Amino acid sequence: MSMFSCTLDNDKSPPMPVVNISLAAANVRLHNMREERSQFDEASNQIVTHLKTKEDELLKTIASSKVEADVLNTWINFLEDTWVLQCSYADIKEKQVDDELEEHEDYFVHLAIGLLSSYKKELEPSISRIGKFVENLKSLSQGSETEVAADTEDLNPRKSLEQQYRDHEAKIITTFSVVDNMKEQFYAQQGKISRKNDPRVKGLFDDLEKLRAEFESIERPILEIETPTPRGPESPSGAKLQGSLSQSTVQVTETQNAVTDEHPKSPAVKTEQVLDPEAELAKLESEFGNVSRDYSAEEIGDWEFDELERELRSGDTAPSK
Repeated sequence: MSMFSCTLDNDKSPPMPVVNISLAAANVRLHNMREERSQFDEASNQIVTHLKTKEDELLKTIASSKVEADVLNTWINFLEDTWVLQCSYADIKEKQVDDELEEHEDYFVHLAIGLLSSYKKELEPSISRIGKFVENLKSLSQGSETEVAADTEDLNPRKSLEQQYRDHEAKIITTFSVVDNMKEQFYAQQGKISRKNDPRVKGLFDDLEKLRAEFESIERPILEIETPTPRGPESPSGAKLQGSLSQSTVQVTETQNAVTDEHPKSPAVKTEQVLDPEAELAKLESEFGNVSRDYSAEEIGDWEFDELERELRSGDTAPSK
């Protein structure tokens, strides 16, 4: 019985080569698995090392970011405090400027009121005088011109009135020009400051505009001191002087002819005595001035007297030769 069972066991067991092959294959698989495990462990270690490095870098970055955040927070706090101080200073400064501006606006308004009041006070009588001057000049223009011409230059009432009229007119025009400049400056920024709408100033400007309208309504007379003196032969004094000079020239020529008849044998003396009438006329004109200009009756009388005296002297010297 035992012999039979042993034979059965030998028949069931695999052959020895097969066992060896299986064992060798198992060893190869074990070796491969160990190598794979070793490679896996090595790769895992590398990954862990890399992750550790990244972790360290991230920790450093976090620390640096925290420091920067602290600096930025400090800077933000500083800027906030500075902004608060600046806003506070700006508010204080603006309030101070507004107070000073309001104070100076008060000064400016009072100054403008004072100046405009004084201008109004000066313009009212000046414009009244201008009207009286115009009336007086019209009345003088309707008077006798010969009486005015007979007066001397210093005592000419029309010239004095015209000069006073011009002085008052220039003063009034200058005052209105100053008022216009003040008005332009006063209302240059209208609406920004309420004090510039002061009713007193507005009333004074309105009163001055009424005075301007009154002044412009006065008709300006024609002033002789501004009108050029007419020149030409139509001037009576010029015509009178021209006639006197022509007569004097004829008399001088006749005297020279008489001298020539008395001394016919003296050619040298004759050459000196004979004068060109036109040259003599030009000489007299240069001595007396332009004949076309208007002269006073007194000047013309003096010239005629000098001319007669010159003729008498010529008559006395001619017989002596």
